[in-house]
This record gives sequence, structure tokens and C-alpha cells, in this order.
Amino acid sequence: MLVIRPGMTLAARVAETHGSRGLLMIANAALAAELPDGVKAGDTLRLRVQEASSDRIVMRMESDAQQVQQQPTVVPVPLPGGQLAHVYVNEREGEGGQTAGGGGQVAITYQSPQLGALDFRLALDGGALTAQVMAKEGAPYELARTQATELQEALHTATGRPVQLSVTARHDPFDAYA
Repeated sequence: MLVIRPGMTLAARVAETHGSRGLLMIANAALAAELPDGVKAGDTLRLRVQEASSDRIVMRMESDAQQVQQQPTVVPVPLPGGQLAHVYVNEREGEGGQTAGGGGQVAITYQSPQLGALDFRLALDGGALTAQVMAKEGAPYELARTQATELQEALHTATGRPVQLSVTARHDPFDAYA
């Protein structure tokens, strides 16, 4: 199963072309696509996902210059106990998401050695901060839930804004073959 999300960068091979339409091979999956001018069968393309829904995927072809320019910035963030978290920033000003009220939003995934992936979604809307934490079911979720009040207070202290926080269990998909 191929999971495609906005912001991902993918390599695709052009399997065949028919005018402006063609067939792309991405991770052994064939996708019918509308192709830009100058693309021919056999080309390998570097594509950045702009939009992904159940019925449509929009990707932009990246040049080598764009790829160099869009290398993620690594920001070290101190954690309790003297450890550092490394936050990878991929989007630049003007490219991030906007909420309905005109505020900004960001999604962060922290790969914890003990708890696995923790997903954070932060949105600034009006004068308030909305935060969502998604953790794997079981111990990671229970720990996130018990620490929710502490996180909410820390976010309020850091931003000086009211904070609405929700913690949800993430149901990770799995592939099963008979």
C-alpha cells in the first residue's frame, strides 16, 4: 500500500507517455498522470506532493536547484534530562498552512526511541492556540494523556495564549496478506 501525504518528496519513473498524459511508477505502483512538457518515457522525476485526497493527487516536479534550496533545516531543541530533540523544518515562510481565521498551523512528528512516533498539530486561530497530540495506542497514548495538563500549561506559558489541547490514540494501519 502506497501512502502519499502533502509535503512528501517522491521519485517517479515515467513508464509511458501519450501526449500530455502518461503512466508514472512510484514504489511499484502505477499512477495515471498529466505530465509537463518535455517529459518522456524512461525519465526519473523528483516530485513534491502538493495536495492528496482520495480522488486526486497534485505533485510538482522539482529541479536540482529547488531540491538544494529545500533541504530541511535541523533545529536542536533541549529536552528534560539534557537530551536534544532534532526538529526538521521543511516548509518556509509563505508555504505553511493557513487556518480558516488566517492563523498559521504546523504539524510535527517526533520519533521517540521509547514511545515511537508522536504527532503534534498546532494551529493559531484568532488569539488561541489549538494543539492536538496523537500517540500510538497503549503506553504511548496513556503517557500522553496523563501529561496533557502539564503540556497545556507549558504551551500557555510559552505563548501567553489560551490553549485548547486534545490527545487522541493513533490507529496505525497495517498490511495483511493471506
